[in-house]
Amino acid sequence: MRPQFDIKTLTVMLRRCLHGPQMLAFLPALCLCAYWAAGEVLLVLCALATPLIYALTGGFGQLAAIREFDPRPRPSLDIIAQQFLEIAQHNGQTTACFQIEIGGLDDILRTLGRSAADEARHVLEARMVSTLREADHVTQTGDTRFTVLIAPGFRLKLDNLLDLGKRLRHAAEEPLSVSGTTQYVSLCIGIASSLNFGRNVTARTWLVSATQALDDAIDTGVSATRVWSDKLSRKHQIRRDLQNDVVSALDAGHVQAFFQPQVNVRTGDITGMEALARWDHPTRGMIPASGFLKAIEDSGQMQRLGKTILSQALVALQAWDAAGFDIPTVSVNFSDGELRNPDMPDHIKSELDRLGIPTHRLVIEVRESVVANGTDDIARRTLVSLAETGCRIDLDNFGQGSLPLAQLQQFPIQRVKIDKSMVRGADISEAKRRMLGAILGVTERLDLQALGEGVETVGEHGVLRELGCAFAQGFLFKEPASASDIAQWLAKEQARDDPTHAAHLRRVK
Repeated sequence: MRPQFDIKTLTVMLRRCLHGPQMLAFLPALCLCAYWAAGEVLLVLCALATPLIYALTGGFGQLAAIREFDPRPRPSLDIIAQQFLEIAQHNGQTTACFQIEIGGLDDILRTLGRSAADEARHVLEARMVSTLREADHVTQTGDTRFTVLIAPGFRLKLDNLLDLGKRLRHAAEEPLSVSGTTQYVSLCIGIASSLNFGRNVTARTWLVSATQALDDAIDTGVSATRVWSDKLSRKHQIRRDLQNDVVSALDAGHVQAFFQPQVNVRTGDITGMEALARWDHPTRGMIPASGFLKAIEDSGQMQRLGKTILSQALVALQAWDAAGFDIPTVSVNFSDGELRNPDMPDHIKSELDRLGIPTHRLVIEVRESVVANGTDDIARRTLVSLAETGCRIDLDNFGQGSLPLAQLQQFPIQRVKIDKSMVRGADISEAKRRMLGAILGVTERLDLQALGEGVETVGEHGVLRELGCAFAQGFLFKEPASASDIAQWLAKEQARDDPTHAAHLRRVK
């Protein structure tokens, strides 16, 4: 069957032949003809005038216009990736895949609408294309994701790829003018180089490996870059295995609440307990929350995990009350998704009423990202509703991200938990000591209480006490333990002092 050509298709194909930088290849022939016809004067005029006329008539810019109508179907991303791999292997070259996640596009979509988000994506794609070579390939693969395939070359070592990632980030993170507003985005980048794979690697494996690197970058934080490696692949395999096991683990009760005391820095009295999720895995042992939360999230079980930990925390608090231990509050972490559930306040109130626990004894811990995203009205209303019922609200990991202080006033935060990265080594680092002092100065002016997380040494405890931090938590006082182990520990601590007094820790001098 013969291909069908209409006038527009034939016109485009003709323009494709007559325009583009390749036409400058005929410049030497034109100059030679001019020299034969009229000597050196016409030769010079031809050499100078031909490129100028070509530029003025738009010859250098025609390829972009021609690409807008290309009668040939574009090959799929997998086909292009396979072609790049085969060329690189045949020529002894290197190719690379960049998976890029654009942070901030969701905010543009939510606040300015679909057309503004589309405009931002087009601008970002154009910026990335301008940073790359013409042979490189950029494809939008999601609302907030792009895939960049780097054409095979001889000078694409790891340092070169990381430099290219920096250039892409610098270009894309420039302020965006969208719908009359200035918007900012951030890039997380995952890189997979063909150098890390054997000759039989498939395009699908290559693309998935770059996605694994991107997932690791997103887990690390804003504007992070990660390169795929065998170690990272094993990490993702473990995550997939955990994801397959997580539902049965929740069903069997293998995911449990462990508890760590929070103490008054000056008196040593216990002021509360934080509930921390732990998975008692049959083959991997006790896994901390950081080791399986991503698997929980990927499997869509975050809501169920939150309800499980909340229930166990309140039951533990009730048991400690029955045993005569004075534990004023218990803290429970809630994810961003849980806080966007409008039914969450009613569920919490129902659980508290069922066990007869006053609302003021439950502390809701939220991540800094919830407060930093000031446009999330659902989460804000949820927290306001919980605060109005009497629950306390703690801001977790304060100081880890870039939270505008003005956002704190939009949420009913009563205490900030200073991230352990700020506390660790504060007794031997003057810079950290000054940073802690500045943070505590801000919290005091905002009339917020402060708790230092991750306290492991007497020196760190001393710095917090000296700088006026009221509360602390960490391995120095007690490692996380099950509710029953905590009860035994409390009984020993109480017996060590006056048994008629409330449970408290040994004073840390």
